[in-house]
Amino acid sequence: MSKKIIVILCVIASAMTMNFSSNAWGKRGHNMVAEVAFYLMDTGTQTNVRHYLNGMSIEQAANWMDEIKSEKRYDFMKPWHYLNIEKGQSYEPTKEPNVLNALNNAIAELEQKNKLNDEEIKKNILIIFHLVGDLHQPLHVGYGNDKGGNDIHVKYLNKESNLHRVWDSEIIESEDITLNNCLSRMSTFDKGTIDKFKNTNTQNWINQPRSLVSKAYNFEDNKIEQTYIDKNKTIIEDQILIAGIRLSAILEKLFKG
Repeated sequence: MSKKIIVILCVIASAMTMNFSSNAWGKRGHNMVAEVAFYLMDTGTQTNVRHYLNGMSIEQAANWMDEIKSEKRYDFMKPWHYLNIEKGQSYEPTKEPNVLNALNNAIAELEQKNKLNDEEIKKNILIIFHLVGDLHQPLHVGYGNDKGGNDIHVKYLNKESNLHRVWDSEIIESEDITLNNCLSRMSTFDKGTIDKFKNTNTQNWINQPRSLVSKAYNFEDNKIEQTYIDKNKTIIEDQILIAGIRLSAILEKLFKG
């Protein structure tokens, strides 16, 4: 194999890893986060948000940041999908680009939306839709040394995979997790807990998905079997629900009318 071909293959492999590492929940999971939010929010907020989306569906809005990753002009957004916290450490605020800072910047801009045009408002809405979902996928606040589980190769029900993909999409798809599954988890939380979820102090959100990271690594012999899936299915449903509750709270704060 020529040196030139090897270099090309390495570049392709690197790009594939980089793109994949910035996905969270996959398309179906992000759809459900948006659907939960719209199910819970008041009609006035729904109307105002749809106005700025200008014909884009909430599902398209939720996945926009993943859809545009192949466009080079958006390369600067790639670090916005996650933040790394090494094992045994806690998050220390930083000015580096990450999911929390990007989310907070979009919220701050919309708090001054009277200074923005409609297209700028729409772009910030799209960022918020997606990053609230990303922040609640535990491996997006995971360990940098294994790229949020991307470097952990596993067999998922005897098929080759990696730990990040298992949490992004494979459990959702193989267990056919639906919007109703996620909404039904609401009954497992008392009102006080749900009210706490609605707090829009985003930095406080990190601790909850971060506390779940170690559970993702609780398997043996690099095999993801049904017992693991059964234990973690409800965690994923809860995380999608909580993300939807918080997305609803943010959008109501910014667009209620």
